[in-house]
Amino acid sequence: MKKKAVLISCFDWYEKRLKPIREILEGKYEVIILTSDFDHIKKEYIKIRNEICIYLHVPSYKKNISLRRLYSHWIFGRTVGKFINKVQPELIYLLLPPNNSAKHCLKYCKTHKETRYIIDLIDLWPESMPLEKYKNNILYHKWAKMRDESLLEADFVFTECNFYQKSLKEKLSRYCKVRTLFLFKEQTEAEKKLVEETIALKLEYKYKKEKELSVCYLGSINHIVDIEGICEILLAMKRAGYKVQMKIIGDGESRDVFIQQLKLVGIQVIFYGMIFDERRKIELLGLCDYGFNMMKGNVSVGLTMKSIDFFSMGIPIINNIKGDTWKLVEEQGIGINYEGDLDKFIINLENSDLVKARQNAGKCYQQYFTKSSFKAEVRAGLSSVGLVESNV
Repeated sequence: MKKKAVLISCFDWYEKRLKPIREILEGKYEVIILTSDFDHIKKEYIKIRNEICIYLHVPSYKKNISLRRLYSHWIFGRTVGKFINKVQPELIYLLLPPNNSAKHCLKYCKTHKETRYIIDLIDLWPESMPLEKYKNNILYHKWAKMRDESLLEADFVFTECNFYQKSLKEKLSRYCKVRTLFLFKEQTEAEKKLVEETIALKLEYKYKKEKELSVCYLGSINHIVDIEGICEILLAMKRAGYKVQMKIIGDGESRDVFIQQLKLVGIQVIFYGMIFDERRKIELLGLCDYGFNMMKGNVSVGLTMKSIDFFSMGIPIINNIKGDTWKLVEEQGIGINYEGDLDKFIINLENSDLVKARQNAGKCYQQYFTKSSFKAEVRAGLSSVGLVESNV
């Protein structure tokens, strides 16, 4: 009889993260997937459900920063606690945040010493939220403590980027093994071919319109996007003589503010809304020269899904995110890092080789962010603590 493994994610990470982990574990374990029944992006209950997942009911919410959202996550954590106490798993693999789920999982593990406990950090709460005025608040520290206590007790910790390991260095047990597990994105052969055709088409007429730039934004348009910084850069481009067009795929609570600010600096905006079809995204954004990957400076993030989306389409990025992304841009030649100096940025822009940058972006995606590279990292990590067999 197989042991039970419970993989837990409050958000919709099954296809993007948990599925390949399930594929690795299911030879040795009976794998159970727990997730919530509320779509955080669309802000609505999930209608089309994956039969492999168990959906836990949680209260809905409309705003990313709200008491209603905290209540929804609190209910999820409590329900997770009840579920694992009933099922009695021998392995818990928990995606964080929300941090209160860790509180309930740790409580179970302390009374079931044989259970192996894996933490997978895909974001840092509350550090990644713009909550500067609350950083000395006792509730802020209790919020982080729910995560940190589990980090000290976990058998293994995956982090979505190297930056998180540096941020939590003193909070990770010296006995615990840690490994970076980048996000990945699957791409069909048809999508890959379309990207290659789009890049070839772009390179064919790239230098016909020297002072025209097509830029884009992809993903959630929320409170952590550096709208002011993006508009500063676009205005600097205009003043340097560029005719600039901005394409947007995505939506969020800051959409109207974003579009209004872009128009105020005289940028032509093409807003497509939310699109989930990958071929359509490639068709609409594939010819863009750069994609914006910019967040507010007080957000603790090392890598974003939007940057991986851009790389998979062969689009270089304009980036202000430190850590992993900053290093990749510098070392791989896949865009321009922005430090706040507009004059320096324009010099870098005019000296950039877009042909090479596009080619490098595609290579970077293939090297670091495919499903095969992801599964290799998962197996290496889990085998190091005896949970699965190594491929070596």
